[in-house]
Amino acid sequence: MSSDLLSALSRNGSGLNLRDLARTLTQAETAPKMDAIRNRMTRDEQRMTALGQVRAQFDALGQAMAQAASNPIMTVSTTSAGVLPRVTDRQRMSPETLPIDVQRLAKRQVLEFGGLSSLTTPVEAGRLRVEFGEWGEGAAFDADPARQSITLDIRPGTTLADLARSLSSLPGITARALDKGDGTVSLGIVSETGASNAIRLSVDQASGGEGMPLSSFDMSGGPGARQVQAATDALVLVDGIAVTRPDNLIRDVMPGVDVTLSATGPAMLSIEREEGAARANVQTLIDGLNGVLSLMQSLTQRGIGGAVAGPLAGDRAMESLQSQIRSLVAAPLTGFGDRPIFLADLGIATERNGQLRFDPPAFDRTFRLSPARFDALLGDALTSLTPGLSVRGNPSRSLQSGDLDFRIDAAGNATLAGNRMLGLDLGQGRTVQIALTGPVDGLSVMAEPGVTSGTLRFGRSLVGSLAQMIDQARSSNGNLGRREADLTRASQTGGEQIAALEARAALIEKRYLTRFAAMEQAVTQMNGTGQYLKNLQDMWSRDR
Repeated sequence: MSSDLLSALSRNGSGLNLRDLARTLTQAETAPKMDAIRNRMTRDEQRMTALGQVRAQFDALGQAMAQAASNPIMTVSTTSAGVLPRVTDRQRMSPETLPIDVQRLAKRQVLEFGGLSSLTTPVEAGRLRVEFGEWGEGAAFDADPARQSITLDIRPGTTLADLARSLSSLPGITARALDKGDGTVSLGIVSETGASNAIRLSVDQASGGEGMPLSSFDMSGGPGARQVQAATDALVLVDGIAVTRPDNLIRDVMPGVDVTLSATGPAMLSIEREEGAARANVQTLIDGLNGVLSLMQSLTQRGIGGAVAGPLAGDRAMESLQSQIRSLVAAPLTGFGDRPIFLADLGIATERNGQLRFDPPAFDRTFRLSPARFDALLGDALTSLTPGLSVRGNPSRSLQSGDLDFRIDAAGNATLAGNRMLGLDLGQGRTVQIALTGPVDGLSVMAEPGVTSGTLRFGRSLVGSLAQMIDQARSSNGNLGRREADLTRASQTGGEQIAALEARAALIEKRYLTRFAAMEQAVTQMNGTGQYLKNLQDMWSRDR
């Protein structure tokens, strides 16, 4: 190369491609650092992709849990389409069979004032009183003392349609002016269901002027023929015991279940745990958990013994998250009875490779002896162990499974698990205590007269614990959220570092070009001087 350089220097300039030389020298100085940053960014992109896979698998697990929750183990069935149960609080349900015989449905009072000529028929001005209560025999009417009568002022020019709108504006009444299609119009007035919601209209004052007489609406002598349907209560025999209700919704014959009545006749309501639903839910949870465990094992494997290392190998956050999932699977579920419940007892066995499998013998044995233990898979339990105390509410995420001590001191101040509560007096010695702070926030305890202490029990289900773990992992301070944020910041930093190196490379290349330009100028001058001396020597040689 030295000979090539010397031969180049023998010409007018250096003969070198100085721009390529400057670029090569610049790359030699900056390329290793850029390559290291780009390699790191590539690995971080692979980690971000892997974290996205984990997040997607958590979504799949969440869908599996939702699928299991939509297939409850505890179900209620009916033998009659006219008696329809609806679950309102699954925690309060317990297996039972309840015979029901609907003797009578709750009905509304329907009144028809017919034979009218037009919707625009004027009504005599005056005052019309509306009362609510229960009709007896003949003209006997027992007004409801809890509901005040209402007086309507009917002004001159009020039409039948106007009166219908005024009546409909009153609570508990629906009124319509109807064209019957036979050349006449009727005013229909309908009450709410229940015998005590019947209506009595009476004339408080009449002007005696023009229009349809107000006396046409007077019911002081009884509803008479204008009553198309009397208001009645629903009458139901529950285990042979007569029960009446003002409407066709019975809320308290089966704890945690509302029953809607639509037809008379006998029916059998049954609450039971279905083995098929329990088996399907166990398999659904196993599949969902195996998806997460398998993916995380693949992504975090170390590559020992010739195996390919996963993109999250050595990632402590992900290894910690993997450990949390395994701990949840291995840990017993408490708060669902006197003994802890292990997933192995419910037919969820753990293989040596960490995967889960369905264990039919264990499942069959537990479901046969204690099917209630399967409730711990899907629903949190919140119960009172003390007669006279009842508890409601949605526990906070920080509340741990176990027993909670409840106390009311001599001054009436209540605490639950050491947390102060707000007390409300319900009268007759009954109180409700509401927790507003601490892990018991959201719970309320109703205490019967004379009950000042007791024990409540809370159990968090497997699905509840998994959902809590997933939400925490995804949060900004969770393992997954923090790791994604770290990699996002690292990617931004890498981009900034590459931009800074590119700017520095431009300066270095410029500096090389400046120096090479000065060198080229010096070489050119030296070449010119050499040529001058050579020409002078040649001239001297000719003169000799």
